[in-house]
Amino acid sequence: MKTISILTPSRNRPERLDSFVRSIYETADHPERIEILNYIDNDDPSIKEYKEFEDYYVSEFYELLNFRNLYGSPMSVSKSWNEIARMSLGDILIMGNDDLIYRTQYWDTTLETELRKYPDDVYCAWFEDKINGPKHCAFPIISRTWFDALGYFTPGVFHFGYNDTWVYDIAKKCGRTHFIKDVVVEHLHFTTGKSQMDDTYARNRTQEKGNLYAKDKIIFENTEQDRVKDAQKLLDIIKRSW
Repeated sequence: MKTISILTPSRNRPERLDSFVRSIYETADHPERIEILNYIDNDDPSIKEYKEFEDYYVSEFYELLNFRNLYGSPMSVSKSWNEIARMSLGDILIMGNDDLIYRTQYWDTTLETELRKYPDDVYCAWFEDKINGPKHCAFPIISRTWFDALGYFTPGVFHFGYNDTWVYDIAKKCGRTHFIKDVVVEHLHFTTGKSQMDDTYARNRTQEKGNLYAKDKIIFENTEQDRVKDAQKLLDIIKRSW
């Protein structure tokens, strides 16, 4: 049975992270194979609440493989996803977010069944998020093999956006994209009216240096060759398995 690590940066949203974590635990078929790792800035105004939730989860959700908050210096999500990915134990790594809710029962069993289609362990999968569907991989799922081959989960070069697009673009170059339509992990984003704009959303869009998403778009457009090189590393693994 494959182990699964769900990796989630969170800021000033302990209640939303609580809902996210509970949804993972309550819908899992085998919570004992699931690790939940979160990155919390050490200047977070809600750090006390995060620590209280962590103490509760460790005792109440004891069936989980592992639960831990990593508290560290404020950094971009592009870097913080990598910080917790390096700590992770799972065979499968899932990009998490504190505005997601797992809706489908036994999602972990369905996920493992779907990923058996890739015996070389090279894939980028994603669930139905009720926004993008099959059109875009907003929350990538990759293997330990992928992570070890490239040395990262997210590239670490972005301020805020395009982390998912980076991973998805590499997957498309390898021909290894896989949409899992039968698992719903709903994205409760403010742009769809499913949540309210808050300080965390605003922080990444309206900082003093300008719109970070626009800056990240330029970075993405200027790093095509980096993704070509990384895709080739994964294609080499695929070829060796033939």
